[in-house]
Amino acid sequence: MTKPSSLWQRPTARWRLGLPIGALLMVVIGVLATVGFNGVMQATSSNEFCSSCHGPAAFAAEEWPQHTHFTSASGVKVQCADCHVSKQFLPKMWRKVQGMKEVYHYAVGTYDSREKFELHRLDMAKKVWAEMKATDSATCRSCHNYQRMDFTKQSAKAQLWHPSIAEKGLTCIDCHKYLAHDRVATELQ
Repeated sequence: MTKPSSLWQRPTARWRLGLPIGALLMVVIGVLATVGFNGVMQATSSNEFCSSCHGPAAFAAEEWPQHTHFTSASGVKVQCADCHVSKQFLPKMWRKVQGMKEVYHYAVGTYDSREKFELHRLDMAKKVWAEMKATDSATCRSCHNYQRMDFTKQSAKAQLWHPSIAEKGLTCIDCHKYLAHDRVATELQ
């Protein structure tokens, strides 16, 4: 009795040629997908993109130039994503998914006027503050390294508070809510 020929037992010349071609094709597809994915992440993290699709961002962008994260002594200009999108991969992807909810609200007109934006502003701000508190202000800390702060070059108030914030269970957002956006008018009522 003769053994049946099998593709796995006796690869043909065509099969042996297809293996490196298939591997090369997979590498090319992987490189193109990675470059494309990175391009999409960069494009969807730009200020222009944020304010074109995310209704609240368009109104928030109008007030941003008057705040310290737009013009600083060091010349650093912070972008929307620097504060609102994590640098780490999984939290960044989660934030992009959450952004779809904001696109939905934009599409249905939830925030399509300054009045509607102001009406929802406190709730939106509270969500952002809670997210930042939950991550120990990780996006703040991606630029501001607490261990490298020179307290002697800070204001008297900052010199008083900064050394003890960890002991008090505080994080950046507890004190610095209005560095990039105007105070929420409804919060003052």
